[in-house]
Amino acid sequence: MRPITESTRSRREEILQGAKQLFAERGFRETNLNDVAIRLGLRRQAIYHYFETKDEILFELIEGAGHALARAAQPVLDSDLTPVEKLREVVKVHVRHVLNDADVFRVQVNEINKMTGDRGDTIRRNQSAYVHRVAEVIADGQKDGSLVEVPPVAQALVIIGMCQWVVFWYSSAAQLSIEEMANYIAQLAVNGTRRPD
Repeated sequence: MRPITESTRSRREEILQGAKQLFAERGFRETNLNDVAIRLGLRRQAIYHYFETKDEILFELIEGAGHALARAAQPVLDSDLTPVEKLREVVKVHVRHVLNDADVFRVQVNEINKMTGDRGDTIRRNQSAYVHRVAEVIADGQKDGSLVEVPPVAQALVIIGMCQWVVFWYSSAAQLSIEEMANYIAQLAVNGTRRPD
């Protein structure tokens, strides 16, 4: 196996970024590796030098996005904040992360359930782990009496869905910055789960 050089890493990243844009614009199934090569000014064979298949590119994009989101949320999830504050902050982190790399999250939402085999299983396992971390925050809020008694995993899925699907309707036409949108969705999530006084 050939050593991975800085040049190899750079070219792989260039291919990933070009593919991400095309998958988001046209759809994964409607894009082929020749389209990616043309977009980048390369020959198709050059793509195969770095990735054996289009599915490999998709997996790397979605896995990378999921890991980056989990890493960004980790400090909040591990903090000493109250469950309500933790939920608010993790929603803000999630929305910011999604809107700052909207193309990859559009691809993720559209393709994650169509992925098969070990790669699909890996992606869904990682996603499930994140859902369960958010559900633990909700369960802690139920224990301290601050959040309503609805199954925590169901609540986590609703909240994460709200955070993910913002990529399909958010635009500057919404007249809210990414930070304002993150705050607004966090407010909706907390208000929707908080136990009435």
